[in-house]
Amino acid sequence: MKTRKLIALGLAAALGLSVVACGNAETQGSAAKESEQSGTVESSAVQSSVVEEAKDPVTLEWWYRGNGPQQDTEAVEEAFNELLKTYPGMEHVTVNLNVYDSANYAQAVTLAKSANQQIDILNTVGLTLATEVEEGTYIALDDYLAENEALYNELPDWLWELGSIDGSVYIVPNYQRAANQHYMLVPKAYMDKYGDLAKFKEVFNDGEWNIEEAGALLEEFVVAVQAGEGATHYLTPLGYCAIDADFLQKRNDSIVGSYYIKHEGSETVEHKYLTDAAVKAYEISAEWYEKGLIHPDIVGLKFNDFYKQNMMNDISFVNCFVNGAGTEEAIAANYSKQYGFDVYAIALYSNYYIGNTWGAGGNGVTAKCENPEEAVRLIELMTTEEGVELYNMIVYGLEGKHYEKLDDTHIKTLEYDGTQGGASTTYAAMKWIMGNTFHAYLNQGCVDGENEIALDINTNPDNARSDLMGFIVKTDKITTQLEQVTAVTKEYAATLYTGGAGSDWKTYYDEFVAKLNSAGHQEILDELQSQVDAHLTK
Repeated sequence: MKTRKLIALGLAAALGLSVVACGNAETQGSAAKESEQSGTVESSAVQSSVVEEAKDPVTLEWWYRGNGPQQDTEAVEEAFNELLKTYPGMEHVTVNLNVYDSANYAQAVTLAKSANQQIDILNTVGLTLATEVEEGTYIALDDYLAENEALYNELPDWLWELGSIDGSVYIVPNYQRAANQHYMLVPKAYMDKYGDLAKFKEVFNDGEWNIEEAGALLEEFVVAVQAGEGATHYLTPLGYCAIDADFLQKRNDSIVGSYYIKHEGSETVEHKYLTDAAVKAYEISAEWYEKGLIHPDIVGLKFNDFYKQNMMNDISFVNCFVNGAGTEEAIAANYSKQYGFDVYAIALYSNYYIGNTWGAGGNGVTAKCENPEEAVRLIELMTTEEGVELYNMIVYGLEGKHYEKLDDTHIKTLEYDGTQGGASTTYAAMKWIMGNTFHAYLNQGCVDGENEIALDINTNPDNARSDLMGFIVKTDKITTQLEQVTAVTKEYAATLYTGGAGSDWKTYYDEFVAKLNSAGHQEILDELQSQVDAHLTK
């Protein structure tokens, strides 16, 4: 920790910031008096070495997505700025928090840019990094990172690739767990009576299963449950699990919309609703529908009413899938507590997969920023251990008002019990949007050890990583086609992946494919494939 602070001070000096004196005026005066009394150093020499040259005030406009302005946002902003001035190089800096909810953030940024409104630090959550870079919104951060060892070393090399375009870094990525494991949850009472847990683990745990194998095991299970508990106990549709929810479609890299590349040895762009696995899932789901293994009103059904915490209801699904991290036992214990009944968690893979996209986004410095050194320094404080107190203030708010401190790492948030608060609170921000989540306090919604699990996932060489990190798709040539294909997919997908078309599924599927082709599907494939090939070659 001490080393990082020294590095940060070195950076400030390299950026032309006079930070020889990083204590407050009272401390400096005391040091000068002691030196004068001891006669070892002349008072004037001491004062000349510690008195920092006055700087003009700097105001940074930080724009990001969150809950929008809340009752206590201004109070938190005021306290944040007071604390910020105690950090070397930021004594003259004030930050204005421009926070918008998810529905309005992108539009607000667009309007601000059109009106030439000042934006100094811009968060990419809710925006498209490639588009912003192409429009000249951001400056490249390579030179700043070259001089800032503390900031650069805080994040793994692969994550910097996800903040880069064409070899230059444009954002400092927000840091969180990089990957999830997929788990199937099944009520313990049903599995103990009607299933074979060992067989489920044998099929799923190693990730070597296929759609047919998964479908056969699930069908055998639900038939037994229906025989013992009644015919209104159904499966979550296989097509939904495999395609729309991505749990049984195997690992893949997202390109744009419904276009992706399978992770396992493939470099070919596909529409995920047209793969061989997808077609087989439609067929099996349709068979289940005809057999009464899927709810008869499945197409328009709200799944939340029938699975997860509702799996033990008289009319329900008998399985569901979730994302998470940790052992099967830990995941099962967590969801058993949430649901109010015991469940088994069955992992679908033996390791984790870090994909080619980064949903947590990051913060970049805009080309309009007149004080990029201070902007980078603020981002550094939100990312490194040096700024832990600042970061947690902007995430959780004010101690005593929004949370109680329990110890150095644990707090109790006073208005919410989950891992993050919503717009109904007087103040709350998303820790994954604001900076480095590994420096966040743990509230009552967090589990001890989850940071250690996440860091292991991010750094463990046994986990798989995408070959397409750093790939940024450009869609300007196929914008119309993508809009048309998205509309067609939305029209047909739910009926196909739920099995709701029944015995007519193949006719329905063929009609879907024909409309996709008319909408420009092949043009999209050709354009995306050429960009992927160019990236992989480079």
